[in-house]
Amino acid sequence: MSTLRKSLSEMRTDVRYYLDESTPGFWTNAALNQYINESMALVWTEVRKLKADYFLKSLASTAGTVTLLDSQSYAASSFQIVAGTREYTLPQDFAEMKLIECTTSGYEYLVFTYRDFASLEMRAARMLTDNQTPVGFYFTILGERTLSIAPKSDTTLDLRIWYVPLIPELLLDASTTEMPYPLYKAVQEFSASKAFAQDNDARAAVFEQMGNRTIASHFGGHARQTQDPEFVEGYLGY
Repeated sequence: MSTLRKSLSEMRTDVRYYLDESTPGFWTNAALNQYINESMALVWTEVRKLKADYFLKSLASTAGTVTLLDSQSYAASSFQIVAGTREYTLPQDFAEMKLIECTTSGYEYLVFTYRDFASLEMRAARMLTDNQTPVGFYFTILGERTLSIAPKSDTTLDLRIWYVPLIPELLLDASTTEMPYPLYKAVQEFSASKAFAQDNDARAAVFEQMGNRTIASHFGGHARQTQDPEFVEGYLGY
């Protein structure tokens, strides 16, 4: 499946092709930017309902400096376990942790198990001293992207994390995102649907159906209806 990297400006140009409006007229750039971001959120959410791990990505603490959302740099060593340290900063695009693996030779047996911060297991583990090498760790996520472990480790450990990234939000014309072609096609179709709905144009329902078909043909389901019922009914002639 081919993958596309597109900037917000390029995505907006592609939507305007559907609208037959190459430069801002009825539809402002700001309006189309909003529709594109809303459509990405819609498509991402629905695809995850059908294939929960579709967007799953992994990152090793030995990966060096990587580029994430909007060309932000992140040092993967930020979540390398260091002796005596409990909290670590996760990547800027982190949304949900699925799995943590230890990759340090001789320590691959270590298991990281999620627990609520106030759980009895977490509280007991936080009371252990640093020099008690555990057979595993409990972890929780504090705030948006702080990994907290218990007990503290008494040695340096390399990790590989498997996580669900944030839904892309493109704020600048130069902001870019990467996605498989079917996802991009669905985002474009739903964006056009939203734009036509702004003008009470019956083509809104047509493009919504196109977006649903794109998701169904590639992921086995459909996105939620986005248009007002009375508008769709008007298009159908009721």
